[in-house]
Amino acid sequence: MKTLDLILAIVAALTVAFTVTMIVIFCRYAVIPDTLVTCWFTCVVGECGVCGWIKTTKERQKQRQWQLEDEKRMEEKQHD
Repeated sequence: MKTLDLILAIVAALTVAFTVTMIVIFCRYAVIPDTLVTCWFTCVVGECGVCGWIKTTKERQKQRQWQLEDEKRMEEKQHD
């Protein structure tokens, strides 16, 4: 399992646990801490956004490397 996949799995598990906890708090007290909920989901969206940015950047770099290798092979074929 890659690091980003592990981070996303942990974030998903923690989000489920957080949501269940907020439901229990709501059932018991009929209110939830709105600021905490807002901050939690803001952090989760931020973390997932950063993970997506990292993955996109890695894919772009890999694709660029393959493109350069292909161009080099084509150039070598033309010179032969």
